[in-house]
Amino acid sequence: MATSSEESFDVSPEDATSVQVLNRTGNVTIRPGSGDTVSVTVVKRGFGIDESVLDRISVDRSVSDGVLTIAVVYPSDVSRVSTDLTVSLPDSLDLQLAETANGGVDVERVSGDATLRAGNGGVHAAGTPGFLTLEAGNGGIEARDVGGIDKVSAGNGGINIEIPAIRGDTEVSASNGGIDASISAGIDAMFEARVTNGGVDVSGLELTDATISPSRVIGTLGDGGPSLTLRAGNGGIDVQRLD
Repeated sequence: MATSSEESFDVSPEDATSVQVLNRTGNVTIRPGSGDTVSVTVVKRGFGIDESVLDRISVDRSVSDGVLTIAVVYPSDVSRVSTDLTVSLPDSLDLQLAETANGGVDVERVSGDATLRAGNGGVHAAGTPGFLTLEAGNGGIEARDVGGIDKVSAGNGGINIEIPAIRGDTEVSASNGGIDASISAGIDAMFEARVTNGGVDVSGLELTDATISPSRVIGTLGDGGPSLTLRAGNGGIDVQRLD
């Protein structure tokens, strides 16, 4: 039998300029808010437990070195529970990290160069003007209308992303899943796409000095520059131009 509870509260950012949101079991959702405070909604769920057990799960709030940390705290003897966090950020705060071990991470329309990390679940980003690092152990990754990409890594799941900009050597890798990438024509990079089991299609790109085989393509984007590497273990790679 399932039981659940919900609560909402506001958090003052004090002197913080960025925020990190940490969870262990459950989803993390980040959205833009209004006003000067951080709004948090917590939904706790338990399975085969008394509701009083949910009351022992807390959300810690602290500020250190300009970073506001919002973290779900689970007692060591509590199991068969999950906590979904929805956090709304004011314009004054940049997102630095959103992480959950078991669940998904969903971020839209907030600022900051951020890492989005899900152990068992997918990662979704949209409308974020910063550079992102996206990591999913077991789940897919999707990124649309973002400022740039620093790194993308999926263990078991596909990757579907836009790459409007990079700022150094950048790798997009999927161990078990395909990669669909749309790459800006304005990127200058040394490009490589390679697969272990699957095909590579980069017909949407303008490459110079290209070397093409069924499982590997290398070439130069624009004037060249840092490396941009797409790597898939089991799955194909399909690259288009981002207009």
